[in-house]
Amino acid sequence: MGNRHCGAEAAAARSIVDVCGVLGEPAILEGAGAVRLLGWQFPFVLIPKHRLEMDLMPVPIRTRNRRMYLPALAMLLALVAGLPSHRAAPAAAAAAAAAHTYRNPVFAQDFPDPMVLRVGADYYAYGTTTGWEPSGHLFPILHSRDLVHWRYVADAMGTSPMWGNNDWWAPSVIARDGIYYMYFVGVGLKAGGHCLGVATATTPTGPFKDRGIVACADAKGDGYIDPAPFIDAGGKAYLYFSVDNPYHNISVLPLSADLLRATGPRAELFTLSQAWEHGTQFSTVEGPFVVKHGALYWLFYSGNDWQHDYAVGVATARSPLGPFTKYPDNPILHNVRGVTGPGGGSLFQDARGSWWLAYHAWTGGPGYDAGGVRNLRIDPLRWRGDTASVRGPTTDTEPAPAS
Repeated sequence: MGNRHCGAEAAAARSIVDVCGVLGEPAILEGAGAVRLLGWQFPFVLIPKHRLEMDLMPVPIRTRNRRMYLPALAMLLALVAGLPSHRAAPAAAAAAAAAHTYRNPVFAQDFPDPMVLRVGADYYAYGTTTGWEPSGHLFPILHSRDLVHWRYVADAMGTSPMWGNNDWWAPSVIARDGIYYMYFVGVGLKAGGHCLGVATATTPTGPFKDRGIVACADAKGDGYIDPAPFIDAGGKAYLYFSVDNPYHNISVLPLSADLLRATGPRAELFTLSQAWEHGTQFSTVEGPFVVKHGALYWLFYSGNDWQHDYAVGVATARSPLGPFTKYPDNPILHNVRGVTGPGGGSLFQDARGSWWLAYHAWTGGPGYDAGGVRNLRIDPLRWRGDTASVRGPTTDTEPAPAS
């Protein structure tokens, strides 16, 4: 704000404290941050939304008017009294802070196995098919601009693929050359077990068109679930997933250039080998999600019992095909008071490039039979050398992602 003096120019400037004519000397709100009055300079801060903070211990800028200090101070107090009260400041500050915070869960309805995709300034979350969607529709899609407020906007598919009939789980979407590829799980009618399918769309909200089955089984295993596509820097594509039988493991398949077919045999990456992966009622490693950070490939995955002590671990490798080494201090996300079964996670970056983990955890229950739902939550992820950590699971108000 430039310096302005009394007269018509000052009268037009509502941000100027105008005491012209009161004692015959102008008061000027200076860009440097002071009110000049009767030869004294009173430092101030003019804060947006018309709140004025003023230092009532003046700095003399001339000496001949020192006897006017008390009248000047009284006048300034009267002027400040006419401005909005400082009592409004805490409320305004609280409102501003609330606009940049989040509190889990960020979407309260059932939304298991969340995967978040950034498209420009928009974010889309894809989840396992739920009971609150329209009948026959598959894979709910949420939209957000700030990663805090999420709104249901579409379903990825309006009808079931002809090749399957049940267990439409764990969609994961990747974009390339204007096409969105969604990999997902369903029970194959011919296979009789879980298969990995793929569908494509020209927008992140679909509708996605089924492009068939990628894989269901091989001679050494079957029950393929939880697909996660990854495209390396050189353009080579891979599909990571879990295998249920004859034992649980994380595997990977190379994908064709069009991202629609497997082009080689399955490579098993690892199975259960850490104590936290074993539950009293169920044990597994599943839900892989891979990113490249620094020189390493980071494979995040879930383990233990999905209804009770589900948790998230991480393993690293120098090649997308492994060998992967599990972090010895796994899990990096696990049960805390008030949060049960955090898992099914995926990674994304906010507008500043900071990394976050999207995951689900139980509200109520745990377990659907006990009335629980698995809802969407987010928490920040930190890289530390060859390990990563999650500041969570959180339930308090936290600083929000950049948007």
